Order: sequence, then structure tokens, then C-alpha cells
Amino acid sequence: MENKNPFNDKEIASFVDMLNTELPDIRDNRGKRHSLTSVIVGVVLATLVGRQKLSEIHRFISNRIVWLSELTKTKLIKPISRAHLPRLLDGLNWTSVNELVERCFGVKIRHDEIKKWVAIDGKALRGTLDSGDKQNIVLAVDHDTREVVAQARQCGDKSSEIPVVRELLKDTGLEQQKISLDAHHFNPKTTSQIQQAKGIYLTQVKENQATFLKQCKELNKDFSAFAETIEHEKAHGRVTTRCARLFSLESLTLDSRWKNSNLSLLIVVERETFEVSKQKTTFETSYYVSYLMLETSAANSLVQEMAQAIRQHWGVESNNWIRDSSFNEDHTRKTFGQL
Repeated sequence: MENKNPFNDKEIASFVDMLNTELPDIRDNRGKRHSLTSVIVGVVLATLVGRQKLSEIHRFISNRIVWLSELTKTKLIKPISRAHLPRLLDGLNWTSVNELVERCFGVKIRHDEIKKWVAIDGKALRGTLDSGDKQNIVLAVDHDTREVVAQARQCGDKSSEIPVVRELLKDTGLEQQKISLDAHHFNPKTTSQIQQAKGIYLTQVKENQATFLKQCKELNKDFSAFAETIEHEKAHGRVTTRCARLFSLESLTLDSRWKNSNLSLLIVVERETFEVSKQKTTFETSYYVSYLMLETSAANSLVQEMAQAIRQHWGVESNNWIRDSSFNEDHTRKTFGQL
């Protein structure tokens, strides 16, 4: 365990004092267990030494819990859980926290970097079809761990996955996180719900939003990207090259129904796949949009994050195919009461 302090002791002591005096803990005392000061100090120091993913920040806090207790002069207890950490962070006044961070360390922290990526994906339960009833399950899956963090049921021939997803996001608080969605959910009501909850959405654009897709294609053709990232992969007899480019949507004139979604970023992903056995090359271009403020200085890291999130969402979707093909789930007779 590494307990080396990369900061000046006076800086940290000053930060702790400011937190105790200038950032009141407004949490309900019922069930309050972890010191707010201790958690904030752990998150800030983890972020300032390069930890960005929620799992990395949580591991930083857990591995240095004794050190953090000594720094903040708080009672030594079990570290905050990974599940509770994002909920506590979402309740913070990040404007006030960043003012203190800047005064002590001369930098600011992007709160959106601390949120976790969660993929939303629906799965048909074909084994439930006794009399033609449509029964699906909607899964919310952590990008990093591939764990199912929430799920909801969709029943009936005329039911739609779209309102089920909206309700799931609201009831679980996941609308405050980073949510990746397929093109089925690219609609103003869903994207505005996530944006208004201070979450981040990443969703693909397809023909179901034909006008917007046309605008994205023209933007990709006529404008230069702010940043791009290229990666190569060789697996399963294929060599794949992926190029992701980042554009601002500021120049587009959007329909008024998108107003509350604050669409701001376009991510264009071009895939070139060479199949070795067939000696055949295929090309594919996909378009994705998100709400994140584009800062030129952070464009390179942002396009890398988006490219990775897109790949991880695809990986979550592929899990359903694996479960069907390997475990034959589609042919398992079951009802929702047995899930």
C-alpha cells in the first residue's frame, strides 16, 4: 500500500480546515456514517494524482483509509462503499468544492469525470412467450465491472422499452451518472431527463432521427475535428482499426424540441475491418452524440473517453448474445415470477 503524500502538508491541512468551516454537511443525520470531509479529501487527492474512474478513486480511498483518517482527524471506520460513493458525490455542491480546491491546489476538478459509465440494454426473454405476450428485461450494466446494477421489466405486446428506461433511470438515480444508450433511446424526453438530472448521456444516432443524422453527416464532411484517437486490434481472425473524431454541435441549428437536451458533442467512429480468411475489408461509420462541455485543452482526453465508452457499450450488448448462444437462455422456459 502506497501512503506517500504527493502534496504539501500545509496545503492539505488548509483544505481540511476550509472544508470543515466553509462547506457545511447538509446530509440527514439519520444513517450518516462517513465523514464528509474525509470522503471529499480522498476523492480530491485521488483525482489530483490521476485517478479518474470511480473504481480507481474508491480503491485509492480504501487503500489509504488510515492515512486519510489521520489527515482529517476523523474516526477510523470502514471505507465508504463503491455503491454509496457516487450517491454522496452527486449531492455535493461542486461549485463550492472546486472553489476550495482551486484556492488550495490551484486547479479545478471536473465532477463529470468521477461519474461512472452505465450501459442500458434491453433483452427479450423468448422463453416467456407462452401466448404471444412480449416480455423483456432492461438491464443497467456497469461498463467497468460488467455487473448488473439495476433492472426493470417490460411486459405486453404494445409496451415500449423507452418509458421503462426513463422510469428505471429516475427510480435508481442512474440518471445522474454517465449513461450509454442505443439509438432507440435517442429522443428529446430521455436525453433531457438525463441532462436535467446533471447526468451525461452518450447515444447513437440512426435513421429513426433522419434529419439529425443528415446534419451529423454534413458536419463530419464539412468541418474539422477538435481531436481524434486511433486504435488497432487483432482478434478472432480480424484486424480492426477504429478512428474516433470529436466535433462540436454548436454550428448546427437544431429543432426546438432538443432545447433541454443541450446537445453539444458529436463523436464519429469509423471502423475498418479486415477479415484475414476471406481477404475482405469492410468499412462502417457510426455517429454518437453527448452532452459534455467541450474544452479545447481537454479535447484529447475527452475523445479517448468517448471512444472507450462506445466500445464498452458494445461489449455489454454482446454479453446478451453470448448468454443466448452459449447458455441458450432464449430457449429457457421461464416467467417473470421466476427471475
